[in-house]
Amino acid sequence: MTESGSGQHSLPTWEQVAELRDFIHARTYAAAAPTIRINGELPHAPGSALARVAEVNQALYQVTSHLCSELYAQLKTGSPGLTAGVSWKALVSITTVWREDPELPDWMRDLLPIKPQ
Repeated sequence: MTESGSGQHSLPTWEQVAELRDFIHARTYAAAAPTIRINGELPHAPGSALARVAEVNQALYQVTSHLCSELYAQLKTGSPGLTAGVSWKALVSITTVWREDPELPDWMRDLLPIKPQ
């Protein structure tokens, strides 16, 4: 982890961002598997459950990609600012749903808020 420019929470390394991005993208892909159509199959009916699952998965994939891009750009400057911290907090927030996932990177577990009882 690196220190943020504002002196608040530590920021991840470039490699940690890539590892977390790959983890989240793998989870969105796995969740979207039932919505994947084979060549020649008709599109899902607009508004159907499968169409909505596909939309939500695509949105999460895009949000994750955007946050990681922002974080990469900030880390590249050598003096990351507020955008880096906000992007990192958002990625941590997204990741909390997988806190029990055995494939979640070990270093990430220590960053997640404690699960309420």
